[in-house]
Amino acid sequence: MAMALGGTSAEYDRKFAAPVVTRINQTDEEQAILEHNARVEALETLATDLRNCLEHATDEKHKRYLAVKLGRTNQRLEQLRTEE
Repeated sequence: MAMALGGTSAEYDRKFAAPVVTRINQTDEEQAILEHNARVEALETLATDLRNCLEHATDEKHKRYLAVKLGRTNQRLEQLRTEE
């Protein structure tokens, strides 16, 4: 029951990131933190979905593709986490 995943991380962010709630008096720093956290959460969801697909994939070429995409997603997550 493998799910086909396509698109870029940015597309995944738009599709799965929780909407960022804004307040009238919210500072730029607070807004940046909320947006950063939403990006991290979207990438964590993408990584989980990729791992699930990788576990159920049978085609070796597709497995390699998923592994590369998962590796890049994990690298980006690590970058975002060190920026905190």
